[in-house]
Amino acid sequence: MKIAVLGVGGWGQNHARVLSYLRSEGYIDDVIAVDVNENRAKLIARRFGIEWSTDMTRVLNDDDVLGMIIATPTRLHYDHAKQALEAGKNILVEKPLTENVEQALELKRIAEENNLIITVGFLLRYSTAVRYSRELYQRGELGDILTIMAKRTSFWPNRPLDVGVIRDLAIHDIDLIRFITGGKPKYVFARGGAIKHEYEDYVSMFIEYETLNNHFTHSLIEANWVTPFKIRRMEITAEKGVIIIDLLQHSVKILREDGVYQPNIKYVEPLYAEIKNFVLAINREEKPEITVDDGIIALKVCEIALMSMKDNDVKEVK
Repeated sequence: MKIAVLGVGGWGQNHARVLSYLRSEGYIDDVIAVDVNENRAKLIARRFGIEWSTDMTRVLNDDDVLGMIIATPTRLHYDHAKQALEAGKNILVEKPLTENVEQALELKRIAEENNLIITVGFLLRYSTAVRYSRELYQRGELGDILTIMAKRTSFWPNRPLDVGVIRDLAIHDIDLIRFITGGKPKYVFARGGAIKHEYEDYVSMFIEYETLNNHFTHSLIEANWVTPFKIRRMEITAEKGVIIIDLLQHSVKILREDGVYQPNIKYVEPLYAEIKNFVLAINREEKPEITVDDGIIALKVCEIALMSMKDNDVKEVK
């Protein structure tokens, strides 16, 4: 089995790196770096000892390529993913899945008709710190979650931008809160704007999630490309304590009545775990941990947040 990475620029080269590890461990036979820039494709291929190509059609026609990772700009996700599915390839698509929900639903239809996998690049679901926190909640050790605050800041990304900060950064936390709580987003209110770009570059979002036993968890998500310091943090306030998750260090701090506890959590690279799950799902050894529906729900909330920001009112998620 071969896996192709389409787009080996900024983030795509990390996919190529991890796939080269999986090849050395015997999970796949080979990796192909595919990019319109021949020099970049050759560079990544030499760096990781893999194949390269600038011809997407040739890769699509290669029967040994059973999976493709789509790491091209967002505006190209739909066309590239559709071509891959129509060629019989299972796909992992970087977030956001597509530019809009309508496109995502069309990809879902094609995948279901052809019994193919679509998974989405919400790699922080694979953070060991996130999973530790989720397990605490599922075991009832936190009680009801009252509020979740997520903060994501960094200076302008060094890459072309084709979506704003909501679909690029905040989408991670929209999905992570669903993952941790098992909740359904019900209402969204967003305020933000653009300082230096045509897309929104800062946002504050209030989202109400319906969680277990008809309980409602309130979340506040802050994201921007303006603050010149990188922060990736989530704070969960619950009945029985507070959990602070550092998503850069993948560490957890638990605050309870009896003091502060910082568990020793073994680190596993989230991207490695994500791609390994994709490969094993292709072999039908595991189920995809992130489904196309996860991608669609997160994208729908992003679209509603953009509408809320434009109209300055609360929107219901239907």
